[in-house]
Amino acid sequence: VAPFSPPLPREGQVIMASFFGDVFVEDRDGGVWWVNGMEERVDRIAISRDQFLERIGREYVVMLKTKLLEMLIVENKLVEVGKLYGLMTPRSEGGRYSTDNIGVAPIADAFAFMGALFAKKNTPPAPAPASPEPKKKSGLWGKKS
Repeated sequence: VAPFSPPLPREGQVIMASFFGDVFVEDRDGGVWWVNGMEERVDRIAISRDQFLERIGREYVVMLKTKLLEMLIVENKLVEVGKLYGLMTPRSEGGRYSTDNIGVAPIADAFAFMGALFAKKNTPPAPAPASPEPKKKSGLWGKKS
């Protein structure tokens, strides 16, 4: 998850992950961060592990994409060990969470791809080159003689 730091703290422990590459990291202070690579986001979602567990208990359908996972299981599109599901066309490019837009990739490749999208979206633009100073005009410029 290194490509997502910052804003993800440099030190922490993965406490949960999904088949879609969602990773939940507890930082040194106990806060929990959600690395949502398919949405190209990193958010601090709880101030403690207990608060995180309460939240995931309420929002697991969205956070773990369980409805989509159920549809993939019904269609017998099970992910192999060492691989993740991912969107073939990212949401940032109009892709949708649907079974016909789901592909499978090795974990390292998936995180490299999601990390590159995240970095591209979250890297501030390079500063504009300094323009040369305008020529100084004489104090008589614009005055009639």
